[in-house]
Amino acid sequence: MALNVNRKVLPDVKYLSDKAFYAVIGATLLLGFAINAIEVTFFAQYFATWNPMVFFIVYFVSAIVGVCLNVFSQKPAISFIGYLLVVAPIGMALSLVVPATSIAIVRSAVLATVLLSAIFIILAIAYPKFFSSLFRVLSLSLIVALVFQLIAIFTGFGNNSFLDWIVVLIFSCYVGADVAYATRRPKTLDGAIDSACGIYLDLVNIFIRLLAILSRRR
Repeated sequence: MALNVNRKVLPDVKYLSDKAFYAVIGATLLLGFAINAIEVTFFAQYFATWNPMVFFIVYFVSAIVGVCLNVFSQKPAISFIGYLLVVAPIGMALSLVVPATSIAIVRSAVLATVLLSAIFIILAIAYPKFFSSLFRVLSLSLIVALVFQLIAIFTGFGNNSFLDWIVVLIFSCYVGADVAYATRRPKTLDGAIDSACGIYLDLVNIFIRLLAILSRRR
């Protein structure tokens, strides 16, 4: 998701090789998913005992602070802390949903997420200019889709599964857009962490939507 903003690169910033840059993105993503897996596996029952109001306050404060640190800091350590503050509350939310879902559905959602992400990453590498131009269109499309989904939830009018598929497509395109942006941004450690945070949010949103679609079918 487009978290990154155009920032002035300081002259004393150390640059990474392309291989190191993409390795940092991959390692940061894997760490985020590993943290989520630990939260879901070992802390689901603990999070379930939290007062709902406390849970939502911790979730939103941590996520908002994390995004701000990740986006606006030019220091890798601060951006990484911001990334962790984004990852942790999402793991909390997943720990309330995943354990209540069958293993088969979770596995199918993971595989579908990986497949869709791989397709759009390949497309982004092949057509970087096209995906780089999509941020505004995707942001507007996501807002419209979420508004229609809220209307469907509160009125019962509309097809939630269809809207979920639309959101899956939007976030799949976001994967391509964020990957395309990563290929042309300055290859710094801070840039790699920022790129990983955006791609992480794209992948998590795809997974959550696919989980909802597959669970509804069962």
